[in-house]
Amino acid sequence: MVAKVPPSEQADLPHGEYTLDLSGPIKVYAKVESSAYIYSDSKQTYINLGDSTQVILGARSFHERPAGTITTTTDPADVMAAVSAFGSALKTTTPERTYPTLRGHPPRLKLGDELHIPNKFNRKETGIRIEIPATLQNTFVVAPLAYYLRADVVPGTNPELITESGYRYSLDCENGLDTAVKRVLRQVFFLGCVVRTEGTTPLPLHEREIVEPVLDFDPKIAYHQSLAERVKTFLKVPYSTLQPYLPNWQLETKFEPTAKYIKFLPFVTNDLAVVKIQEESNDPSLADPVAEKAINEFTRDSSDFVRSASSHNIRGNKTISTPSNPPHLPTIQQSWTGIENAEITSTAPLVAYENSIGRTPKDGPIEIKVVCNDPDMREELKSVNGTYGTRKELPFETTIHYELTTSALTEVLAKESDFFHYIGHIDAEGFQCSDGKLNAATVDTVGAKAFLLNACQSQEQGLHLVKAGSIGGIVTLGNVVNSGAVSIGSLIARLLNLGFPLYGALDITRQENIVGQQYRMVGDARTTIAQSETRIPNVCLVNDGKEEIRADVVPYISAEIRRGGVFFPYLEPVDLYSVIPHRIEDIIVTNSQLEDFYNEGEFPVLLNGGVQWSDELLSDNV
Repeated sequence: MVAKVPPSEQADLPHGEYTLDLSGPIKVYAKVESSAYIYSDSKQTYINLGDSTQVILGARSFHERPAGTITTTTDPADVMAAVSAFGSALKTTTPERTYPTLRGHPPRLKLGDELHIPNKFNRKETGIRIEIPATLQNTFVVAPLAYYLRADVVPGTNPELITESGYRYSLDCENGLDTAVKRVLRQVFFLGCVVRTEGTTPLPLHEREIVEPVLDFDPKIAYHQSLAERVKTFLKVPYSTLQPYLPNWQLETKFEPTAKYIKFLPFVTNDLAVVKIQEESNDPSLADPVAEKAINEFTRDSSDFVRSASSHNIRGNKTISTPSNPPHLPTIQQSWTGIENAEITSTAPLVAYENSIGRTPKDGPIEIKVVCNDPDMREELKSVNGTYGTRKELPFETTIHYELTTSALTEVLAKESDFFHYIGHIDAEGFQCSDGKLNAATVDTVGAKAFLLNACQSQEQGLHLVKAGSIGGIVTLGNVVNSGAVSIGSLIARLLNLGFPLYGALDITRQENIVGQQYRMVGDARTTIAQSETRIPNVCLVNDGKEEIRADVVPYISAEIRRGGVFFPYLEPVDLYSVIPHRIEDIIVTNSQLEDFYNEGEFPVLLNGGVQWSDELLSDNV
């Protein structure tokens, strides 16, 4: 690596042979033999080749889908063998596999009468095995760690990680196997990110700078060790020594230790999620007590809600109706850690992930379908109509529908689109239409990639949309005040338009409006409908104190932007890269530095207790 060129800098390279990394949503390299002058402005990067020369372009997409299927029985020993094959999707066993581009999607699992692992999933031995008592519960918990270490999962009396040299690391933790596995995964992944700076991409890394003084090993030596020896080196560092430096893992997944959840494992593993076991499934129709408290506090002070004798102030019935036909699907509960450590949850059925890997890219513009089935709710319609498609570099096509019949709404849902935004009433019987109600349980096909059902009690209907073809969406648990729903719908629309994943859009929305506590997600919460203008979607938190201004920058991972990539916010005085999804905190900045940062693109800024926008905070627009 001879140079890196952030937007504020330039590079003038003498004549030579170079490989230029131009990667964005896909991995792109350009090979040139020439002198090169490279510089950037706030919108794009320019490459001026001094000589007339041949340019060789190479491109590949990321390995985001399973390369095939493994058949397993429900016997724990067979499931352990299947999980042991997940590591075949890793492109390398060097520390560079901390980069998401070098971690492929594990193969799918299907249930059958006998275990069958195709030869293409045979993998090279790494000399690492994980011994656990042979239960489905234990196998579920260790699956992400086994994948990342390309380890064999085998039956044993006590949970242990064992290397070929005889090194043993106990996973028998007083707080449970899941806690021990979480610690090991965080530790080896974090230190892998640190050590990879000795390899092909020696970027100046924040994580290395803060932790290197407490390490008792040489990162350069560790980089060249075998995987088994490197794991031993990493785990010899006491967890208590590393804990202050470990970033929040952000994603936790809960599901039951039964056979019907086996097929979830490749998708959970692909996210490197921490797995927690719950003995009983949560009823997704039950309101969160935290959310109920927040709404009660809001409605006690809200004059809008006090006037709710008019049904138009609430999007639906004033009483919570009992689900009439809930979809009978095994679901996992995913929890994301958001701003101020808030928990954002998603109820995800297996079909959400299957819909995602079965969906192929389409030509043409990003298609948004907006349906307003209540004339008294057109305030939100006006707002979102001016939001979708405001980005000049991306072609959007927004179609507005009013007061649809049940058959017309069925047709709109069936058409292939990127996003479906519903404004109106929903109850246990379905979507309110001009000629009755449409229960999504009767809809055979949904073509919308993602959705927002901005209506009361929409979670059950949202799950039906996922069952019929969608990947994920934002829904409500109970009743929502109309004025709050208008604000939330408009803000979510703008955030999704800017490339934020569903959980990121909801996280930021909750900072603006307490009614956001009533909103949840169904399906894959990482889903996006557009690429981010800033490449990696992020929010800036600004604390304008009396003596100094401090800023935090929070990046969000998504289906396309995964754990382990690097992030550089181009906000002076930041001069180090950080590993995604690390939150860059307590940056002391000047107004001038913030102004330059705001000029990098449009993104949300949390300032003075509300959500503002970078382009609107530029001095020319204030």
